[in-house]
Amino acid sequence: MNLKRILAVLSITAALVFVSSQAMASPIMVIDAKKTPAAKTPGEKATEKADERATKQAGKVHGKNENFKGTIAAVDAASLTLTLQDGSSVTIGLTAETRIHAASLKDATAEALQPGMTAMVQAVRDEGGNLTARSVHVIPSKPVRTHHVGWVTEYLPGVSITIQAHDGNTYTFLLTAETKILPAERAGQLAVGSRVTIIAPRDVASTSWTAQGIVVHPEGSGAGSLPATPASTLTPAPNP
Repeated sequence: MNLKRILAVLSITAALVFVSSQAMASPIMVIDAKKTPAAKTPGEKATEKADERATKQAGKVHGKNENFKGTIAAVDAASLTLTLQDGSSVTIGLTAETRIHAASLKDATAEALQPGMTAMVQAVRDEGGNLTARSVHVIPSKPVRTHHVGWVTEYLPGVSITIQAHDGNTYTFLLTAETKILPAERAGQLAVGSRVTIIAPRDVASTSWTAQGIVVHPEGSGAGSLPATPASTLTPAPNP
């Protein structure tokens, strides 16, 4: 009988020990489970990376690069219009990020672009179909020295000279300290009404012409083809 009681007490004691150990172990397991993050599936990882890429690309202009080559017909700080070789035109937006490349001009801006220049534009189209220039490369024309013969209609020493040429057109040339007046003994005769030949290579960085030399013809030369200009607008050249 005593043996049965001892066995019963031992059984009860063992049961109590087991239950206590389970009760103490459960909170630890729950805490550990909270500390260990659940493993992500390959699909979840791919989605997360895609979201990161989308966030980085937000605000950027999308689309493939499109290249256009033509003559600048109009330009301002916000856009330029190109006349393409087929005669059509395209307007492309300019931004602060647009890179401008022009010969002999360092850190060029949109102000360096002028109508008449030939340019290659790399642009990208947004979702609305609008074009924005990423870069504009001015293609310098080959320097060509030209000679224009005509009569001076306006002369600002050291600044500019305008002539009415034999072809009937009016041309204006910039003057610099390097502009030579030839022959030197006729330099004092250069004035409105003088017949001259202007030697001027085109500045590849702009559409303007700069006179390299001005040849002053003898007084009275070419009088037979002198353009009909009101006398009030002409100042006769002084006598030699």
